[in-house]
Order: sequence, then structure tokens, then C-alpha cells
Amino acid sequence: MKINEFFKRIGRKIKEFFLDESGGNLIEYALLVAFAIFIFFILVAEVTGLLDYTFGKTTEFTED
Repeated sequence: MKINEFFKRIGRKIKEFFLDESGGNLIEYALLVAFAIFIFFILVAEVTGLLDYTFGKTTEFTED
């Protein structure tokens, strides 16, 4: 009986999470995480581009 009560409690908590209107909206959290990952990849791309550019300029300078 303990296992059934445990699963019922978990089911109730999950149902409350999905039906909560005051901030437990799963779609809002998913959009926030996706936006954060998008911004992170943009920043990483910019930094790696800058590093690649400076590395290329350094090798051009030392070739002469």
C-alpha cells in the first residue's frame, strides 16, 4: 500500500504542477530555457569568431 500511496502523491504533484496558473507553467519554463541556450550559442559563436580572427591575423603577421 505504501507504493500505491507514493505513486498517487507523485501523480497529484505532477497534476498540480501542470495546472498551476501562478508560475508553474511548463511551456514558459521551456521557452526561457530555449532562449537562454540560444543566447549562449550566439555568444559562444561570437567569441570563437573573434579568437579565430585574431589567430589568423597573428599567423599572417609572423609569416612575413
